[in-house]
Amino acid sequence: MLDLKNKIDDVVERTGIDEIRNALERVIERVQKNVAEEKPKTIADVFLKEELGFYRKLRGNLVGKAIDIGNLSGSVKRSECYKKLNERLNDVLKRGVKVEDLKNIEDLVNCLRSVAIEYIAEKIGEAEQGLRHFHRPGCVAKSEARNLYFPGEDYKKETLSWLAYGFFSSVTIGDNLGIYSENDKLMFNLKQLAQRFESKFGIEPRRLGISEDEENRPYTTLLAFILWLAKKLDGGKEEEVEFKALAQSILDTLRVSTISLLFMPPEKEKWGTVSLPRLDAFIDRWILNEESRAKIEAFRDSLKYFLDEARKAAKRERRTKELENAIDLLMNSYEALCKNLMEHGSLDFYAMRRLIDVMIDIATKYNIRAFMRPLGTIVDHPA
Repeated sequence: MLDLKNKIDDVVERTGIDEIRNALERVIERVQKNVAEEKPKTIADVFLKEELGFYRKLRGNLVGKAIDIGNLSGSVKRSECYKKLNERLNDVLKRGVKVEDLKNIEDLVNCLRSVAIEYIAEKIGEAEQGLRHFHRPGCVAKSEARNLYFPGEDYKKETLSWLAYGFFSSVTIGDNLGIYSENDKLMFNLKQLAQRFESKFGIEPRRLGISEDEENRPYTTLLAFILWLAKKLDGGKEEEVEFKALAQSILDTLRVSTISLLFMPPEKEKWGTVSLPRLDAFIDRWILNEESRAKIEAFRDSLKYFLDEARKAAKRERRTKELENAIDLLMNSYEALCKNLMEHGSLDFYAMRRLIDVMIDIATKYNIRAFMRPLGTIVDHPA
C-alpha cells in the first residue's frame, strides 16, 4: 500500500523552535498592548494563524492551493493537541515564558501538523467523491459536479492515492506549474536541480530566465525551461562539469518520458493537467539541432524585447490596462505555438498568423517597431 502520509509529510514545511519563540513574543506583545481583543479561548488560533503562519506553511506552492484550508482548520481545532496548545498559551500569558514552554509548544505544533497531514490523506482516499485537485488539477469532485462524471465512473482508493502521490511528488517551477513523471531518474534529477537552487521541490522561474508572461502558461514555461537546460550544455568553463552532466541527464530523460504538467495559476478556472507522452520529436528537431534552437531563442528574446517596449510606450500614454489585454491575446497565441511544438515537433501556422496580427496591432497603436524576422526564420525549419 502506498505510504501517502510520508510523502505529504515530506512536502509540508516544518516549524522551527526559533519561529515559535518569535511568534510567541509577538502574541504576548499584542495582548499586553491590547492591539487586538483576543479572547483566551482563541489565543491558539491567533498564535497559529496570524503569528506562526501555520496554515500558510500548508499552502506552499501547488499543494496548498488544492487544500480546503477552512475545513482543515476545523479539523485542527477539534483536536486534543489544539486544546492543550490553547491551555499552555493561556498559562504563558499569565505567568510568563519558561524554557520548557518552547519545547512543549513545539511538540504541540508538530502534533497539529500531524493532524493536518492525517486530514489531507483521509480526504485524498475518499473514493466515492471522485477526482479532486490534489489528484489532478482541474478536476471536480462528484459532490460538486456530478454531471461531469459518466454513469458508473468510480475510482478506487488505491488509484486516488497514486494520483495524489504524483501531485505531491511534483517539482514546481514557480507557484503555477508542477512537473511529474513516473520516470524515477527524471524526478530524481529535477529534485537535484531544485536543491542546487536551495529548494527542496521548487525552482524560482527568474533563476531559469523565465519571465512573468511565460510562467502564466504551461507550455511556454516548459519551453523556456528546456531552452535554459540546453544553454547550460553550451556554457563555458564557468559551468561546472557536474552541472552540465545534470542538465544533460534531464534533457535525455525528458526526451523519452511521459510527463504531466500540473498547472494551477491564480485563476482557478484555468487549472488543469497536461499529459505529454514524449518530447523526443520536439527535442530532436528544435533543441539538439543548434541552428533550430538558435532560431527559437532569437524569437523568444525579440518577443520579450517587444513586450518591454510596448509596456514603456503604454505607460507613457497611460494605456496600460488596454495593452495588457492585447498582451494576453499575444501570449495565448505564443502558448498555442509552443503547444504544437511540444506535442508534435511542428509549427502551428494559424497560431503564428494570429501572433503576427496582434504584434502588428500593438506596434501600430503604440508606435513601436515589431521585429518579424526572428519569427520568419522559424518557418524555414525543415519538416
